[in-house]
Amino acid sequence: MSETGLPLIPGEAAHIARDPLDPAFSFEEFYTRLRKRRTGIKRALLDQGLVSGVGNIYADEALWAAKLHFARPTDTMRRADALRLIESACDVMTRALAAGGTSFDSLYVNVNGASGYFSRSLNAYGREGEPCPRCAALGLSTLIRRDSFMNRSSYSCPVCQPRPRNGRW
Repeated sequence: MSETGLPLIPGEAAHIARDPLDPAFSFEEFYTRLRKRRTGIKRALLDQGLVSGVGNIYADEALWAAKLHFARPTDTMRRADALRLIESACDVMTRALAAGGTSFDSLYVNVNGASGYFSRSLNAYGREGEPCPRCAALGLSTLIRRDSFMNRSSYSCPVCQPRPRNGRW
C-alpha cells in the first residue's frame, strides 16, 4: 500500500490509469482529467492513460447504455453524464466478466478453450442494420448505424445517441 492507502502500481505501468472496476478508481480524478481534454468521448475512453480496461466493444456498449454519442466533446461533458457513462462502463464490464468476456476470435478463449458469451448480450456493437433494443421496446424501428472511427467501427443508435453538432471524432 502507498502512503495514500491506494494499492501500489509498478513503475512500468504507472502511465496506465486505473480501470473503473478498480476499488481505487477515482471518478473525481477521471472527470477532472476528462474535462481538460479536447476530443470525443469514445477516443477518451480508449485512452488507457485516462481510464483502462475499456476497449472498443465495451466503449460502444457503455456509450449506448449512457445514451451518449461517441463524438460528444469531452470538454462539454457534465458531471452527471460522465458519471452515467462510468456507471454504464462498470455495468458492461461486470456483465462481460460474468459471461466470460466477448469472443469473436478463436484466439480469445479461457483456459478450457471456451469462448465468452457476452457477444450474445450486445446492444449496439456489431449490430449494424438491426433494430435498437431500447427503441424497439418503445415501438420504434430505429436501426443501429455503423460509423468508421479510428480505423475501427463505432456502433450507435441515431435516436438514442444523436450525433452532436460540435462533435469531435
